[in-house]
Amino acid sequence: MMKGKFKKGFLILVVCLVFIQVIVMAAGPSPDAKSWGNQFITDVKILDSDSNPISEIPINAGFKVRYEWSIPNDEDVYEGDTMQVTLPSELQTAPNQQLDFKDANGNTVARGQATVAGSNQYEVTFTDYPETHSNVSGYFEFFVKFSDEVQPGDPVDIVFDIPGGSVVIPITPEEPGDPGEPGDPGDPGDPAGDKFYKAGYYTENGTIEWFVTIIPPKLKSDPGMPGYYDPLFNVVVNDSYSQGQELIENTVKVRNAYLLEGNPQAIPSGDFSPIGVTDLDLNNRTFSVNLGDLDDGYGRQISYETRITDPEIETYSNDASVTAQDFDRDGGATVRIEGGEGGAGGDQAGFSVMKEDSNNNPLPGAKFTLSRITSSGATEIATGLESGPDGKVSYPQTLKFGTYQLVETEAPEGFQLLSDPYEFTLDSAGIKELTIPIVNKAEVGSVTLLKHEAGDEGKVLEGAKFMLYSGVAPNGTPIDEYETGPDGKITVNNLAFGSYYFVETVAPNGYEENTEPQPFTIGEGQVEVPFDLKVANTKLPDPVGSVTLLKHEAGDEGKVLEGAKFMLYSGVAPNGTPIDEYETGADGKITVNNLAFGSYYFVETVAP
Repeated sequence: MMKGKFKKGFLILVVCLVFIQVIVMAAGPSPDAKSWGNQFITDVKILDSDSNPISEIPINAGFKVRYEWSIPNDEDVYEGDTMQVTLPSELQTAPNQQLDFKDANGNTVARGQATVAGSNQYEVTFTDYPETHSNVSGYFEFFVKFSDEVQPGDPVDIVFDIPGGSVVIPITPEEPGDPGEPGDPGDPGDPAGDKFYKAGYYTENGTIEWFVTIIPPKLKSDPGMPGYYDPLFNVVVNDSYSQGQELIENTVKVRNAYLLEGNPQAIPSGDFSPIGVTDLDLNNRTFSVNLGDLDDGYGRQISYETRITDPEIETYSNDASVTAQDFDRDGGATVRIEGGEGGAGGDQAGFSVMKEDSNNNPLPGAKFTLSRITSSGATEIATGLESGPDGKVSYPQTLKFGTYQLVETEAPEGFQLLSDPYEFTLDSAGIKELTIPIVNKAEVGSVTLLKHEAGDEGKVLEGAKFMLYSGVAPNGTPIDEYETGPDGKITVNNLAFGSYYFVETVAPNGYEENTEPQPFTIGEGQVEVPFDLKVANTKLPDPVGSVTLLKHEAGDEGKVLEGAKFMLYSGVAPNGTPIDEYETGADGKITVNNLAFGSYYFVETVAP
């Protein structure tokens, strides 16, 4: 059953194996590219053209080798890096087109191609896909054939070397298949007639050569006539070709042909000669060739080429019909471009992390640079990542697994710039919500309030009390109460950036209370230099009193004494300051007015 199934595939493939040459070479690696050899290969299979496993195959048939591969996540593969496989000596590459290995979204992961048709080398060149993906793996299949050292007969063990061991696949090379090519006479026989067919063959320069063969229906009735056939009159060939190809107009040519019994292919007679086309319609891909009368006893074989314009198409077709007097036939052909196939894929990760203050409040406006950390150092991935209004710093699912760090380049307003990077690991596909937030400490500054007498900043005032509020008056939040010292100052440190104000709660002795809010703002300028706030108080009028001294005889307060003299001192005896001397009058009294509040004492200087 397997043998019959494969033979069908072989009939399609043979023309490609004979005529195909490499038409697009893979771009060479960059000077800095690394060759990884076959170290990513994990398994090998031998398949038929429909990608089914096989155990026997005709010796001259083409078949596929499938390599499966996977890049370890701890290896960094860059654009232009390559991997190569070397076929066992029993196999050689068939001509192959360059293949793109794409993931499910159509992104090209790598490109592969046999280095030289008929060699034992196949090379894969990576795009930048592995730079941004992890778990990158895939497969590639390409066509091979047996080398000359293999002969039909017993099973052959094909040994493929892979990292850590080998894969051994037994396969039996069978006797060759028997399709012919145009002009191959096969076994000689009597002339035959009435055949119309098309055939196509992929050539070495990205074109397809098509053949239309017309063999007249009747062998010649008069032996004295030339050739093999009775005349065929008014012969016109109408041709159409499928999408993905275009006619190369100057390639249309014709030659004589005939057919022998038992031979499926026509035999050419003479060389090709150019012939013009009529009714050419490039948009609809149709044209006609007027052959006129075939009265020389031969049929005709028309040949022309089409250029492939869409290499993504795998199968190209061509249909033709011939009309003549008492003769109408239709025929078609397809050409399958056998380049093999490949596929690949990988996983990506992203992340999201919260930016917060020390009280778990979200902080927008922080900016970061994202880098990936490997054994060779840090590789910058993105700059200007910014925390949003919700405090989140996010990066889409476009990163490969590994260790990353965020370096803060701009802190939120009012907060200190982080000195250490935030490091984390991505090890699975999808968006990873990082559970440890990035925390910033608030920037802090200080304020100094100077309390002085109005109109005289040099006269500082001790003992004034103030309540400090955060926010804007009159709706602030009280923080604490402070009192001016001997230098008239209040200094408050470690104030977060923002708006504040002082309100006087107790005035210094002898001064009016100043209840006007005293606002100020802490910002960058107050980190090193305190905010300087000056608050003045108006001095109250000095309070005064009076004293009356009564001089009398001892034991008799009613007997007052005139003429006694006293020195008045301010302060505390005996260290007071003399003010003035006073003398008792006829009523025995001394009265002194307008004395400022304070301590005083009298000392008698002259007795009565």
